[in-house]
Amino acid sequence: MMNSESFRFEEADSKNQKSSQQLDWEENNLKFDDLFSPDDFKEKDEKLNINNQTPNIMETQKEFDQVEYLKNQLKYLGFGEGEKLHKDLEKVIKSKNQQFEIKTTSDKTLPGNKADFTLKFNKTDSGGIFLNSYNAKLTNEKNEEISHNFPVNRENTFTAKEAVNLLEGRSVKIEFHNPKSDQQETAFVQFNFEEPKTEKGNYLFQNFYKNYGVETDKIVEKSNLIFDKPEYKENTIKSLEKGNIVKVKFEQDDKIVEGKAVLNPQNRNLKLYDSDMNRINTNKPLEGLEQDNKHEKNNVKEQSIKR
Repeated sequence: MMNSESFRFEEADSKNQKSSQQLDWEENNLKFDDLFSPDDFKEKDEKLNINNQTPNIMETQKEFDQVEYLKNQLKYLGFGEGEKLHKDLEKVIKSKNQQFEIKTTSDKTLPGNKADFTLKFNKTDSGGIFLNSYNAKLTNEKNEEISHNFPVNRENTFTAKEAVNLLEGRSVKIEFHNPKSDQQETAFVQFNFEEPKTEKGNYLFQNFYKNYGVETDKIVEKSNLIFDKPEYKENTIKSLEKGNIVKVKFEQDDKIVEGKAVLNPQNRNLKLYDSDMNRINTNKPLEGLEQDNKHEKNNVKEQSIKR
């Protein structure tokens, strides 16, 4: 039976949750396992103590490793390599606080929206510094705000862009551990804005599991998109699954036109728009997404699925 349901990932086995961020890391030949873990810092501390290194040398070695580790982590999570971000990072690393925050922004939103991030770090007793979570806040042109806290774990987490996509009402494909089947499975998830937030201040996820039948490659094929090169099709599929608004070409009124596409897992189809984000294929069934065009242009929320 095909179904969708709200699911509390943060209260299930969130440490095993995986998102399409892994694609970003693999494309850059870097896996999260290649970066440092808390045990790495502990091991370095022990080796330095055994070798009777001076405290100054220990601090220099540890600080160098942490700076590079954290800069790489922020880069591959999509927070960039900005000079201000790096300076703020270097400044807080030298502080004696056990917990600290760094604020940054993103311009990868729909026109009229603004994304603000608060990166939350923790310093361990052994001196290691780690990004534990981040809060993403989306503000629209009416100054309406919505936010969500995203955990950062070693296995995986949502990238900054995926967080924006979720807050703007789009779906993201993830791989996660389903406690009901005790298996790794894939699903498309989006925020359920109609349900109350959890006690942690987070939205519930609305999920479309594998048996719901969301096959992006077949959806793209049926949408008759036009690709100049075969690899463009593969890249488009990956980008749609990350929740991005993707530039595409398609035939309209016997002409090839350029527009944009968004994957719609609920209806297992694509939502097509012109270059100004005006909905084109509005003749297709929307089932509860009556304000779809208004959302894509102005709102930061999309109607939740009703089943």
